[in-house]
Amino acid sequence: MKRSVILVGLCLAILGCQNSSTLKQADVTQVELREIATAQKLEGLRDDPTALYQFLKTMPKGADLHNHLSGAVTTERLIEWAIADNLCVDPKTWIAGSCKLKPLPIVKAKTDKALYQTLLSQWSMEGFQGGLLAAHQHFFDAFGKFSAVLSEERTDDAIADVLSTAGKHHQMYVELMQGFGASEVGNLGEKYIPANEHWTEAYLLEKRKQIIADPLFRSTLIKNAAHLKTALEGARKLLSCDKPAPELGCEVDVRFLVSANRTKDRSSVFAQWVYGYELAQATPLVVGVELVSPEESPNSLRYYDDEMYALDVLHRFNKSNALRTPVHIALHAGELIPEVLPDTPAGQAHLKYHIRQAIEVAHAERIGHGTNVFEDEKPLDLLQKMREKNVMAEICLTSNAILLGKSGSNHPVNAYLENNVPAALATDDEGIFRNNITDEFVRAVTVQHLEYPALKKMVRSSLEHSFLPGASLWKIANQFDQVVEVCAGEVVGNPKPAERCAQWLNTNKRAAMQWKLESKLNTFENTVVPQS
Repeated sequence: MKRSVILVGLCLAILGCQNSSTLKQADVTQVELREIATAQKLEGLRDDPTALYQFLKTMPKGADLHNHLSGAVTTERLIEWAIADNLCVDPKTWIAGSCKLKPLPIVKAKTDKALYQTLLSQWSMEGFQGGLLAAHQHFFDAFGKFSAVLSEERTDDAIADVLSTAGKHHQMYVELMQGFGASEVGNLGEKYIPANEHWTEAYLLEKRKQIIADPLFRSTLIKNAAHLKTALEGARKLLSCDKPAPELGCEVDVRFLVSANRTKDRSSVFAQWVYGYELAQATPLVVGVELVSPEESPNSLRYYDDEMYALDVLHRFNKSNALRTPVHIALHAGELIPEVLPDTPAGQAHLKYHIRQAIEVAHAERIGHGTNVFEDEKPLDLLQKMREKNVMAEICLTSNAILLGKSGSNHPVNAYLENNVPAALATDDEGIFRNNITDEFVRAVTVQHLEYPALKKMVRSSLEHSFLPGASLWKIANQFDQVVEVCAGEVVGNPKPAERCAQWLNTNKRAAMQWKLESKLNTFENTVVPQS
């Protein structure tokens, strides 16, 4: 502690004479001292919730890589849009829909405060009181209650809402998960793939051809590639990005992951992934595929091994053709607790291998949640494998606490960090959970007891493991101390780097975003440590 105080005093003394808002990469000592001073500032705020929140809200946060578009929209917006679209709701189930089918007009919520509050609580976790399994059920039921509100025509509104929230909390980039027509195509899987056929690589690749050749597949692909482009353009317009005073959300970049619904038959999941791979060829806005919905659903448990194998086949096929656009893989895995699984040896065994299968078989580059990593048969080996394969853990603290009861010492985030497994904080479903990325950082500090260097590393990891195109800024993956040779010797984060470095950054989107993050971190830390 004494050494820290001395270093902080020295840091303040040195930085008090520092005029530049950025530091040269070679000046490692000064960078370290500035970080120590910022860390000390954070430590001093642990017992002041308001000041801590404001400090962490201001901190640059890189990327949110685990964000479901339908679950991220703020519930107040959903109610607002339901009113604008003249929708009604069933007061028994609280499922929204056409007023021809539902008896209670949602417009009444404009004056009926009790109705408004009920919608808020039924469509989110607002004020929820109940046990773990009840919370689990309430959460997943919420999606179906408001799904009619999120029509295709509202995609631009939904994207704009998410980007607006991200901008206010100093995020730079989000990857949004959504089907974008995958559910429609999923039915083709059942059409072309008999239920009990044995799956081999040759068999699946032949079925892939048949699915792609179907007219419905092609029409859905063309429609949604165009829809994504126009929806994003519409979102930017809603944020006034083309006006003199744009919203902060205009500064947030976005890409999309096509998510397959795992509650369906394995053939449907396969068809959805085939679609995701092809949509990524049709538009650069799609950068990867996902697997969503409850991991413990009967079909998910029944077909988990087959689905991991199917993704292996599609991954290797795509990679074998240099002309095809790379498609990244992020998978929900390890979002399980014993209570939601069948109380049988076979049922409980799913705790032991889902994360490993996602990595070893399905080539997952990121794992969503991964909370039961220590229930793997060889947890230390699994952590080592994740580190060696450079697989990142997407950490969703609020979600894990509410749905899985995993928090504090019961959560593996510290184990991931201590074992040098890349990890980054994410929101999961910030609309339903009533949270934001700053809340996740506050929880990381107050509940998980993380310190500033760990937060900073996770922020950097979020962009390092994004699916943005191009090379990384960093010379060695996950070691954020040396940049690539082409930018070596530059002031890291300088808005006007030398021409050679600038040209390289212009052709590598991920590195350019990382460069921008370093500039923001420099500014943040220099603001925390006042300059004279």
